[in-house]
Amino acid sequence: MKNKCLTMLFLLTVIVVTAQQRPSIPDSAFQDMGVAVSPSSMHLNIKPGTSVTKEIKVKNDTKKNYRFNVGFNDFEMNPQGKPVAPQPSQCKYCLSRYISVAPSYFELKPGEEIKVKLTISIPDSADMYKALWTIVTIDQVVERSPLDLEPHPNRLAMGILPSIGFGVYIYQNPPNVKTNKVNIEKFQFVDKEGKKYFDLKVKNVGDGISFCSSYISLTNLQTGEQKKVNVKRFTILPQFIREFKIDLPNELLPGKYTAVGVVDFGDAEEMIAAQADFEIK
Repeated sequence: MKNKCLTMLFLLTVIVVTAQQRPSIPDSAFQDMGVAVSPSSMHLNIKPGTSVTKEIKVKNDTKKNYRFNVGFNDFEMNPQGKPVAPQPSQCKYCLSRYISVAPSYFELKPGEEIKVKLTISIPDSADMYKALWTIVTIDQVVERSPLDLEPHPNRLAMGILPSIGFGVYIYQNPPNVKTNKVNIEKFQFVDKEGKKYFDLKVKNVGDGISFCSSYISLTNLQTGEQKKVNVKRFTILPQFIREFKIDLPNELLPGKYTAVGVVDFGDAEEMIAAQADFEIK
C-alpha cells in the first residue's frame, strides 16, 4: 500500500436507482442594503407560439429613495457554475430577445414596492423548441458628482461610486426538451495535502436545462455504518459541464469504504449514481 489512500475502483459503474423525491430548488429573494428582490430565479415551461407574463417584486425597506434600470445579461456557465460572457455562436440560447420589460426604469420611495412585469413571447418556429436562458438585471442608478480637479499635493482624485444591483436568473425549458440526460463523467477519491474529497464531474448531454441535487453516501465496509454527506444543488445548461470538489468528514475512521455519488436531476422515477471504493489509512 502506498501512503496515499488507495482508490480501488474509479467510476465503477453508472447505475439507475429509484428516486424518492424531486430535488428542491430554492426560489428565495435577494436583499442588499434594505432593498429586496424576489424571486431570485424563474423556471419557465413555455410552449413556442405562446407567451406568459411574470413579475419581479422590488421592495425598499430603507428611508431613502433608490432609482433602478432594468436590463439583461446573457451568459454561458463555466464548470464552477459562474456565469460568463457567451460566445457569439451561443447567442441562439439568449432568452433576452423574447422578453419585454415594464417598467425598464423606476424610482422606489421609502417603504414602497414595485412589480416589474416580464412578458415572455416565444415564437412558433422549429428552432425555438430548445432551452433558453438569461439574467434580468436590476441596477441602481447613481448620480455622479463632478470631480474636484484642482491640484492638491497630497490627494488623488478618483470617481468610485458604490451602488447595488441584482440579477434574476430566467430559465426556459419548452415541453419537448429532455432534462434528465445528465451523465457522471468523473467520480474520483482524492487525498491531497491532508484533505480528503471526491472530484465529481457531470455533463448535461440533453437539450434541456437540468436542475439537480447531488450527494455522497458512504458505507464503512468493516462496521456497516452509513453516512450521507454534502448535498449540493446546482443548475446545468444543455451540453455544459459542472465540476465539484465534495469534502469528506474529517472524523472518518480508518478503514475501507464504498462511496456512491448520486445526482438527482429531477426525474420523477430515476436518478444516476457512480460508485467508488477507497481506503482511509
